[in-house]
Amino acid sequence: MNTYSLDLNASIEWVRSGKILAHPTESIWGLGCDAFNEDAVENLFNLKKRNNKKNFILLASSVEFIEKYVHDLSKDDKDFLNKYWPGPYTFLFNYSKNLPKHLQNRTGKIAIRVSDHLPIKLLFRGLDNFFVSTSANLSGAKNINDPNEVLNFFDYKDLAYYDADLGSLNKPSTIVDLESKEIIRD
Repeated sequence: MNTYSLDLNASIEWVRSGKILAHPTESIWGLGCDAFNEDAVENLFNLKKRNNKKNFILLASSVEFIEKYVHDLSKDDKDFLNKYWPGPYTFLFNYSKNLPKHLQNRTGKIAIRVSDHLPIKLLFRGLDNFFVSTSANLSGAKNINDPNEVLNFFDYKDLAYYDADLGSLNKPSTIVDLESKEIIRD
């Protein structure tokens, strides 16, 4: 039985070393890694048995951080985002050429969230990249909402969990296309 739990500092180092971290979000347990580490992202696709044509959600520390990776945010866009962030809203952005190729797909859009969940905010005190966040399950299957069950289910040597509290929301983040303001997932 794998019960590898980590405190905040060990979680930051785990992610920096290219490993996968089970982590609490506002509503569910997720799996994540350093989004700029192409090998870690590929390992996460393989672990979830997810088609690599389907992007993951990226967590970011702030609106300011994402600006160089998405296409031209207007003042109105920033004002709109600041109404919802930090919070349980994921927005689809047109990305710029500065976004690493392994995070791009045919849609030309990337999903990003600035979380208000304290454990995630604390992670960003030690991370200076995007952090991949995806549900803790096989692609398309029911989410696993106990960190020890996540570790035992995946039985992967480079997987540990960030020992912090799960948020109190009862559903995953709302996804909105920033350009059209269309709600993709409520």
